[in-house]
Amino acid sequence: MKSVILQATAYTGAFCRCARIASSATCAALLAAALTAPQLLAQSDNFDDGNDTGWLRSSVPPATFTFPADPLGGHAFRLQGVPGTTGDTNARAFAYLTNRLYTNFFAAVDVVAWNTNQDCNLVLGLLVRASSNEMIYPVPFNPSAPMGLTFNVRLHNWRAYATPSNAEPLGSRDQMSCWGMVNGGGTLMLGNPVTVSQIGFRWVPGRSYRLVMSNTNNLGDAPQIYTCSIYDCEDLTTPLLSMTGDDSYSGNYMFIPSYGYVGVFGYHLSNGDYDSTVDVTFDNFYVAERAPASVPAPATPHGLIGAPQVVNRSPGSFKNFHPAANGISFVATTLTTTNEVSTNAIRLFLNGVNVTESLVISGPATNAQVVYHALASNVVYDARIELQDALGRRTTNSFTFDTFTDAYLASSAVKVIECEDYDYTTGVFMDNPPPSGYLTNGSGAVNLGVGYVEMSGTPGFDFYDRDGSPHTGESQYRSLDPVGTQQGNYGTFVYADSALGIGYSQTYDTQRGKYAAVDPALHEYIVQRTDGSEWLNYTRVFDGARTYNAYLRTACGLTQPVALEHIGSGPVTNLLGQFHIPSTFYLHNYRYVPLTTTNGTPALIQLNGTTTVRLRMDSPPNEATRYGLAINYLLLTPAAPQLESAELANGSFAPEANALVDTAMKRITVPRNTATRFYRVTWSQQVTIASISVTRDNIVLTYE
Repeated sequence: MKSVILQATAYTGAFCRCARIASSATCAALLAAALTAPQLLAQSDNFDDGNDTGWLRSSVPPATFTFPADPLGGHAFRLQGVPGTTGDTNARAFAYLTNRLYTNFFAAVDVVAWNTNQDCNLVLGLLVRASSNEMIYPVPFNPSAPMGLTFNVRLHNWRAYATPSNAEPLGSRDQMSCWGMVNGGGTLMLGNPVTVSQIGFRWVPGRSYRLVMSNTNNLGDAPQIYTCSIYDCEDLTTPLLSMTGDDSYSGNYMFIPSYGYVGVFGYHLSNGDYDSTVDVTFDNFYVAERAPASVPAPATPHGLIGAPQVVNRSPGSFKNFHPAANGISFVATTLTTTNEVSTNAIRLFLNGVNVTESLVISGPATNAQVVYHALASNVVYDARIELQDALGRRTTNSFTFDTFTDAYLASSAVKVIECEDYDYTTGVFMDNPPPSGYLTNGSGAVNLGVGYVEMSGTPGFDFYDRDGSPHTGESQYRSLDPVGTQQGNYGTFVYADSALGIGYSQTYDTQRGKYAAVDPALHEYIVQRTDGSEWLNYTRVFDGARTYNAYLRTACGLTQPVALEHIGSGPVTNLLGQFHIPSTFYLHNYRYVPLTTTNGTPALIQLNGTTTVRLRMDSPPNEATRYGLAINYLLLTPAAPQLESAELANGSFAPEANALVDTAMKRITVPRNTATRFYRVTWSQQVTIASISVTRDNIVLTYE
């Protein structure tokens, strides 16, 4: 059922300054419509009734609008379009909710499916203040060619092709933008940006993303400020990527209407692609004058009103150094006072293991408090919370975090290699260099000559980079090398104003104590602007008596593998394992990725004496991975035991894919198997299984 909230107040005439942005005929019609109906405080449509009553559709070029089933038992809203044969032929499909005009707004929608064919150039998203504009093109509002402002994602933006025939695409990157949409005398155009486009991520087919766009300025305020965010629908607690901008650059105030309808769209940019169609499916549309107050920022409500969701969760997404003793806590809620969460259906999975039995749940079923207090120290966790409401609707909250401590990383038990501290002057190295670099206040280099800052490497020996020369602003740590060594990540880009031009902010990974102890203004450096087949050499002195597991501290917008190799004499290259780096969506979302063997088990590293290891970008050089990775440091930790199992005592043992290892408690937990299993523990030292117990969902083994 649709959920619509009515505000029983008369129209105030707040949009009377319409002459600047709309033809008088259009303005009069819109005002008349507004005066004859009660005004809506908020509007939502989940399309579960299988229609788009109250929406205005585009019609030129031809478009179709259908209502496929959605995963929660309702319907979604699919927009498809094909190119026209005359005039402005670009395929497009627009739909506007037309019973309210908005100046300030909060708009949101889920994107649940889209054309995944890489050989297309699809732009999709939210369109706000959709109207006519008599200063630019004085005609009544044309739903097929509107004026307005878009929050859009341009899919498959950067591509490389194997042949000149534009066939066989090799890779792509997606782009997040806030652009004006201009009806230029009958031709629709995307242009007049409000924010600088952000590139370097890729939407994962099969996942759903929620787009949120807002403006809180009053009519006539200058400049008008806009904020756009992308959320993964499986984690609405924090956005994956946000950006903010205003309309003061290059006279945008003339092109962006002051008010209008809010809707959704798909539009094909004409660039000779073979697939020139439009295909995108939306769900759970919402628009209001202000953001809902039901959840605190940066979280956003679930698009389906009343659906169960996780709020107030600790740890946060991508949390680094989360104290194990703090456990996990969250609220399972429907954000209503009537619809309840099925508390007996709440599930928590850690690294694939169901740990629901250890949850403590209290409070009302509409707002249940949930805690878990069995985290182990120095573990990387991939977590999943599953909820269900009284109507049987299920939602998932997925996130990653770790329970390392800064003190543990600084201890003698581990070895940390900073990715920017690769060899220099043909194999020269420092075994335990102090933190070095430049302070964020712009002062001179810190620890110059005793750290790696400004130590130049030898191309082809210390590193291989496909660029032949350094990039200004991107070789900040070692300015004479082409390797991208940057302090932190460029974050939200904005147009400050027409005089200042482009502004930006910078974000940083967690500042470890060893950097802060030198100077609080000395932040972490990363290696970025990577490309396939590039590599970096690191020579260090290793204790041959130690066996390690390895993690790479990284952020990744374009999923890719990175190999860790041992460079022996000759030189002989020995593969130690691969980091299969998943998408963290953008380069400011950092996590630890484990080094694994070809069968997926944690790799064991045992090196002795002065040894060179290499990080190699283990993918071909193309747009599938180019510039989509940021790496901070290589972390070597004492190897943890590995559990293997087999059907028979003398059978073929294979590693357990999902396991929780608590080395402090000497305990391993794995999902229960309905068939008979025999277990053994492999490690760098001999151990014995001391006990085995069975719970409802798991097998728990202790070792000694």
